Amino acid sequence: MMRCPTCGGECALIKDGETQTWRCASCDNVYTVSKGETLAPRPSARSAETAVKEAFAPASGKRKELGGEEIFARCIDSVAEVRARRGSTVFSGSAYASGQGYAVTNAHVVAEGGKPADRIELFACGRKFTAEIAALGSSFPEKEDLALLRLTGAPAAFRAVRFADAALLKNGQTVYVIGNSLGGGTCITAGIISDKRRTVEGRPRLMTDCAVNRGNSGGPVFDAFGCVVGTIVSVTTTAEGMNYAIPADAVKKFLSRARL
Repeated sequence: MMRCPTCGGECALIKDGETQTWRCASCDNVYTVSKGETLAPRPSARSAETAVKEAFAPASGKRKELGGEEIFARCIDSVAEVRARRGSTVFSGSAYASGQGYAVTNAHVVAEGGKPADRIELFACGRKFTAEIAALGSSFPEKEDLALLRLTGAPAAFRAVRFADAALLKNGQTVYVIGNSLGGGTCITAGIISDKRRTVEGRPRLMTDCAVNRGNSGGPVFDAFGCVVGTIVSVTTTAEGMNYAIPADAVKKFLSRARL
């Protein structure tokens, strides 16, 4: 296994031969080495400073907002369809790449009732691959409905998302949901943040009016800059066309507790 000299993430071999090409699954840098030589970045690869600035760039109005078509094109390679098999039952959901060979989804998608699925399959970037549960939110004080998946055979093109700065979110701003709606395949819907400060069963939630359905659970909510602002967790039955998402800062706390 190769480690990225920029961010330390795992690199995937995308071209073999006398000269090998490796891509980092975390920061997406590409490296070339000759067999027997030390891994070194290509001259065209992003510097460590650039990678860090891009990964933690806030959702600021100083940048150009993207339309739905651009968001889908930019973010689709970070989103996966999930099928969790338990006996003869298949649960459909969504997930997104968090880097270093891992992905985030809802715990109820892959461990309904706290019982892990027998087999977890993901589909992204035109390929099917498998995963196992690395951590569940129930193991930590916040008890969030989140699961961290350790991926096996994930394509190198499955790129890690970037998270938005939760402090900069505003009610009424445009957001997009990409996920496996109704278990029928990946699609995109759009809406706004209806309320960035909802409390549901004692936990912080984002409320949006994006159209979501069964199968969107565990999928990302993107802002107009392509950064994740939340993770879809449920649809409210007390209002029409409203749903809840776990805020990005809560997801980042979960990843930190899971040592990622």
